[in-house]
Amino acid sequence: MKEFKIYQHPTGKQEAVKQGWSWPGFFFGPIWALVKKMWGLGSLLLVAVVVLSIFPVESEIGALASLLSLVIYVVCGVNGNKWREKHLSSRGYDHLDTVSSSNPEGAIAQFIKAQQNKNYQV
Repeated sequence: MKEFKIYQHPTGKQEAVKQGWSWPGFFFGPIWALVKKMWGLGSLLLVAVVVLSIFPVESEIGALASLLSLVIYVVCGVNGNKWREKHLSSRGYDHLDTVSSSNPEGAIAQFIKAQQNKNYQV
């Protein structure tokens, strides 16, 4: 089971953010950031990766560029979920709970079920 922080927008939409390492951030870096609507970060990462990919790998500068690209993807893996939490907060989402689940959809379902149970008990 993984830990997920549940965020909710005032409109009622919920988002679950896994705690720890972000595999999508690591494997897809800039594309992942753009899909998650982190436009500035995604654009910056995309430009950096494209510029670094211009250099031929066989050259010394190309080897360094490849290493820097790898570092970018590792940084995305380490920080991706933290960045996503900050981004959701900046868009008006509130952190409501932390739940254990095997996936984000299950975490949201578990949160909704817990909220319904609270409403029935009142």
